[in-house]
Amino acid sequence: MTTTPTRPTHESQRMSTASRTALIIGLSLIAVATVLGVILVATLLRGTVGGSFESARNVEAGARVLADVPNASIDLRPSTDGQVHVDARGTYFGATPTLSVTTSDDVTTITGGCPRQWFGYCSLQLKVTMPASLPLTVTSQNGGLSASGLTGSQKLVTTNGGIQMTGTRGDVELITTNGAIRVLESASRRVNATTTNGKVELDFAAPPSAVVARSTNGTVTVRVPGDDTTYAVDAHTTNGTIESGSVPTDPSSRRTITASTTNGNVTISRR
Repeated sequence: MTTTPTRPTHESQRMSTASRTALIIGLSLIAVATVLGVILVATLLRGTVGGSFESARNVEAGARVLADVPNASIDLRPSTDGQVHVDARGTYFGATPTLSVTTSDDVTTITGGCPRQWFGYCSLQLKVTMPASLPLTVTSQNGGLSASGLTGSQKLVTTNGGIQMTGTRGDVELITTNGAIRVLESASRRVNATTTNGKVELDFAAPPSAVVARSTNGTVTVRVPGDDTTYAVDAHTTNGTIESGSVPTDPSSRRTITASTTNGNVTISRR
């Protein structure tokens, strides 16, 4: 007697396909969970589980100050004792933030910040006090920058964060990618402020010699003292209006104001 094998029914074939699909999905989820677990363990082994971070450093000031602190917001103000003081506070999960402040070859250098990590969290704020007249260069990423009462030349650069300054006197250069720039009560002769996404506002308590204010997506405002000082004004916008009628202008003036944006209004006025 010959037995004919039973052919699988359509229902059993569908169940087999569903089982294979479920198995593939399950194995994929296990693989993802394993990778995330490895990343988490590796991250935690580099630091501690997390918590609060506090660190303070004090050094004698050099002839200039350089700060390179990524992933942190920084506030800068004058000191009264000839030293540079740095106070860092924040919270984190994963890799521990760091702070180093040294003076060598007449240069005070501030480094540290939140380290890069695949999995974790870090929020850090630095308060820096320094002799007001020293030249200053700050480079940051993913954090706002602010300075008040510093009278030396200043260059502040960040990528994702706003920049605000008050009471400047030395030459100033400010650059950010995503953030507003605001300068108030400035007595600086030269100010160059550039952002991509954000407004630019420059307010002068004394007549400046050379002003550059640029944005791509944001309004641009420049205010100068309400006297009879004349300026050579160059103002441009693609999508917006331009107002500069209240400021005395002279194309041959040695004092220049360049203000431009692509999407936004441009205003140049007296205070």
